[in-house]
Amino acid sequence: MEETKQCVACRMDIRADATKCPHCRERQTSGEPMHRGGHGRVVAGVCLALARLLGLDVALVRVAFVLALVLTGGTVMGFYLLLWALTPPSAMGRAPVQRVLGWVGRVGGAPVEEPRVERRV
Repeated sequence: MEETKQCVACRMDIRADATKCPHCRERQTSGEPMHRGGHGRVVAGVCLALARLLGLDVALVRVAFVLALVLTGGTVMGFYLLLWALTPPSAMGRAPVQRVLGWVGRVGGAPVEEPRVERRV
């Protein structure tokens, strides 16, 4: 039997892995944050992350990206690179921009705020 959960908006039962409710089309916020990692990643994982976020098939997002790339003369590549820089490689990871800013802060001598982790003794 398939696992289900309730939609955050209409309270109908939906699949546990659903990112959008098929009844009211509301985005489910209980999912993991946008990230580029996972099965099906080809180049940098941006199309995979967008497909998961929008609840679409990754092949459809890739075809749309290639079409947009051709139609805009390559301008969409800047958008792709921006999404790559702002999206972490895993759900618990840090985006490349965050890693660079953290490194610059450490090199510059600025105090670095460590992530708060609860430790049980």
